[in-house]
Amino acid sequence: MKLKDMVYVLRSKNAGVWHITIDIIFKDRNYYEKAKQKLNKKLFCDIYGKKDVDYFECDSINTLKISFLRDEAAGSVNDTDCLGANFYIPLLEIEI
Repeated sequence: MKLKDMVYVLRSKNAGVWHITIDIIFKDRNYYEKAKQKLNKKLFCDIYGKKDVDYFECDSINTLKISFLRDEAAGSVNDTDCLGANFYIPLLEIEI
């Protein structure tokens, strides 16, 4: 099953000028527990080409949250996604 089929919400957004945050809110506890077996800090570092990300498992609400530094400040000349709204796209097709 693909990640996009297991979630109510899969979104990315700015968390200030220098940070991106990604929220993954699962449809139920079973999907959440299954996804935690595959999704982890290292996987997100690899997907986004980062040395480190902040990775949070929010068990009480079946949610994963990932935050990391942007390569460019939001709205700067070299920024390709001012609102940070497209960073979730590489996650859609992950097979869980």
